[in-house]
Amino acid sequence: MRQIMARERGFRATLRRRWWVFPIVLVLVAAGLIARALTAPLAVNASVADGDHAVVRNSAVVLAFNQDMDLASVENGFRITPLAPFTVVVKNPRTFEFHPWLQPDTAYRIRVIGARKSIGFGSQDYAMAFHTEPAPKVANATFNGGALADGQEAVPVRGNVKITFSQPMDGLRTPILLDGKAIDAKGITWDKTGESATLALTLSHSRTHTLLVPKTAENRRHDLAIADWTLNFTTMVQVPSAGSTARIGASSAPIIIQIENSSQPTVRPQTGMQQADMIYEYISEFGIPRLSAIYWHPPTSLLGPVRSCRLITVQLEQMYRGMIYCSGANNYVLGQVWKWPNVVYDYAYMYAYMYRASDRYAPHNVIARPDQVTAHTAQANLPALNYDIAPGHPDVPLPGATPATSVSIPQHGSVWRYDANSKQYLKWQDGAPFTNVGTGQVHAKNLIIERVASHLDTNPGNTGVHGTYNTEYYELAGEGTADIYSDGGMIHVTWKHPNRDLPVVYYDASGNPVDLNTGLTWVHVIGSNQ
Repeated sequence: MRQIMARERGFRATLRRRWWVFPIVLVLVAAGLIARALTAPLAVNASVADGDHAVVRNSAVVLAFNQDMDLASVENGFRITPLAPFTVVVKNPRTFEFHPWLQPDTAYRIRVIGARKSIGFGSQDYAMAFHTEPAPKVANATFNGGALADGQEAVPVRGNVKITFSQPMDGLRTPILLDGKAIDAKGITWDKTGESATLALTLSHSRTHTLLVPKTAENRRHDLAIADWTLNFTTMVQVPSAGSTARIGASSAPIIIQIENSSQPTVRPQTGMQQADMIYEYISEFGIPRLSAIYWHPPTSLLGPVRSCRLITVQLEQMYRGMIYCSGANNYVLGQVWKWPNVVYDYAYMYAYMYRASDRYAPHNVIARPDQVTAHTAQANLPALNYDIAPGHPDVPLPGATPATSVSIPQHGSVWRYDANSKQYLKWQDGAPFTNVGTGQVHAKNLIIERVASHLDTNPGNTGVHGTYNTEYYELAGEGTADIYSDGGMIHVTWKHPNRDLPVVYYDASGNPVDLNTGLTWVHVIGSNQ
């Protein structure tokens, strides 16, 4: 024990004699660390790999140094070629975020020249290169599987628009607008790749629509489109209908029947009128009205009495591209109508489709068989229609309508009175209820009083039997005024028919196409000299 205590006393004495050694050791260690810091090589890593060929344009270039840096030397030494504006965020003395405004599909070179450490000597240069990815954009658009081009016309009013992109897109960050309004996300179906979006659309007819994908659209890497994508197209003209979805043949081309409406014995009541989708009434000659009835769905009742074509029939055929059934015409009119071969059939040649009824007097007794004219029209394989047939739909109020419960058309000897219970207009003619066999008094959902230019066509060929009369010519092309009545209201409209190969369109005071309600539409054509 005495030996151990002696050794401890000796050790303490030695420490008292050499206390100055420890500070020197500490200084030497610190000096070594400082020297190592001053002489250690500078290194830097970048968030963008050198040689990368798919850099997102909104990427930040983060430079991470292995030592604390002189901030000004790093910021001032940053170079980008080609030149691009940038901002810099200093996260800490070793980490710098550079945010350049990059262009798509462009090769860039980044250098940091003369970057210095905050402690020590010398400087460091750094260089790297990369290529930005192309900006996302719309590659193409289709409608119901067919190409949809900017400026395209006669686009169907119902169907699927598919927009295909050049890259997978972020659906939540890629708005699609129709006519300036964003389409609800529920109405857009994205495929799994994110490269296409499908929109199920029901569009307004007879107008120009605009699709827009704004430049704020982002791909899945959150890269922005560089420009807005817009596509303008015009939808088909739409014709009104009684609402039936049944169609006549694959093309849906209509049956057009010339029906007599004179006051001669056994003419009235006519048959088959109430089943029509549209009926045109006009003066043929001597103040005698005639009807052209149009059926886009197969009629089931007898049709007639069928009488001869008139000049207006030529224009109705060109507008609606159906098959005409009539009981002859003068050679001049037939020559005009026969410009569309295989669509005009008259009684003289078509005994299978029409017959002479025994309960009426000739020539007011030609009756068309509905099943036969329907089958014959369907088998003709007429070209597909270039317009839309309105489906059945709830009533749409006429915009800005004024009350109108009675309508008088003295040129045709007609009066219509509105029945609020049925929401239909009932027809009187020559002072008596105007009736249809089997259905009672004729009623229409929509009335149109259309004013057009007209003149008596004095062409020598345009005469009746033995050259005793000439028929009226109505100019249905161009533009004019009309009144539309529906649901007890009336509006003044403008009709426009710039293309004879398409149906007419009616525009309200705001310039919007008018939607006609479901049911029979009766058009009174009033000539300028009537």
